[in-house]
Amino acid sequence: MHRFHALLAVIALVVAAPVFAAAPQPWPWKSKAPPDPALATLSHIDDVTASAAAGTVSVAVNAMAPAPGYTELQLVSRMGDPNDRIFAFDARGRPPQEVTTQVLTPVTIEVSYADAPIAKLEVIEVYSNDNCLAYSLKDSKPVGCTSRAVPQKPGDVP
Repeated sequence: MHRFHALLAVIALVVAAPVFAAAPQPWPWKSKAPPDPALATLSHIDDVTASAAAGTVSVAVNAMAPAPGYTELQLVSRMGDPNDRIFAFDARGRPPQEVTTQVLTPVTIEVSYADAPIAKLEVIEVYSNDNCLAYSLKDSKPVGCTSRAVPQKPGDVP
């Protein structure tokens, strides 16, 4: 009987999982909200992938945080040339409130953006404190970072 209840619980979780999945966020360059000054740029980017379909762009970033306990991991848009077809982000997160040992810690950021200008979008760049990695949506492969985008400062509007 316990197996039956466990099986029902697993089925309910699998069926409900899409409900718990995060809804796509609005395209960052349409937002008027300034960046959160409490978010710190992550230490290193290990990998970036992206895909686009039906007006939604999905980006996945494997990175290193400077210490364990970083929360609210997100991509923050950078200011750049709106005509270069490159959309650049900073990988950021909220540092832990407690004092922790500074040891690089792997983290993952996965986000989908709705209403993306897919026709104008060719490359996604993601910056950290010590490197930048880019992914070409046009060619479906990693490429080098080439934009001159600059990080936003608190009070800037994208």
